[in-house]
Amino acid sequence: MSPSAVDFGAVPWPVRTRRTSLRPVRPDDREAVHAHRGLDEVATYLSRGPLDLDEVAERIASDLARARPGHPEPLLGLVIEVDGAVVGDAMVRLEPDGPDGWAAFLGYTIHPGLAGSGLATEVAEALVRLCFAYLDVAVVKADVFVPHRASQRVLEKAGLRRVAEKPAGSDGDGHPRMDDYVYAVTAAEWAASAPGDGGRSPG
Repeated sequence: MSPSAVDFGAVPWPVRTRRTSLRPVRPDDREAVHAHRGLDEVATYLSRGPLDLDEVAERIASDLARARPGHPEPLLGLVIEVDGAVVGDAMVRLEPDGPDGWAAFLGYTIHPGLAGSGLATEVAEALVRLCFAYLDVAVVKADVFVPHRASQRVLEKAGLRRVAEKPAGSDGDGHPRMDDYVYAVTAAEWAASAPGDGGRSPG
């Protein structure tokens, strides 16, 4: 038995945080996404090197295909906007978790000019809420390179905890990469984690 099909259209777009707005990526976002995905500084802690415009376009096309209902490898590609300008991108990738459920894997990238602004924490928290409120997943996970302490702090603030370490492999271009920490939070842990009043609703 396979998990039921995912409908990303059930999410009420855009998803807003205090300062950002998240929406599904579009083909005409190519140049805006390339503005940060083409930077060496951004690629340092990602699974592959900087992307050129054609590679960004291919990535967007793949994200759009995988976001369609019924795709066997669901993935939701998003852009992060501040005051209408794209400042980063994010994704939610789903993988089967048992015979009839999904686990969500998060990823996000913010333009380095906004490093330290707290935007990444807002985005990570919004992605976790989105997954539990609208995608009915059992657990939310994220991988982060061991040296990337700033991203680890973001995940911890968003309610995830370190659960495992994965040995280094190679990136999408075949180059050696760093060891990963795996972070995760279950739906029950997340619902119970609000301070003070005994928990929170995913919605």
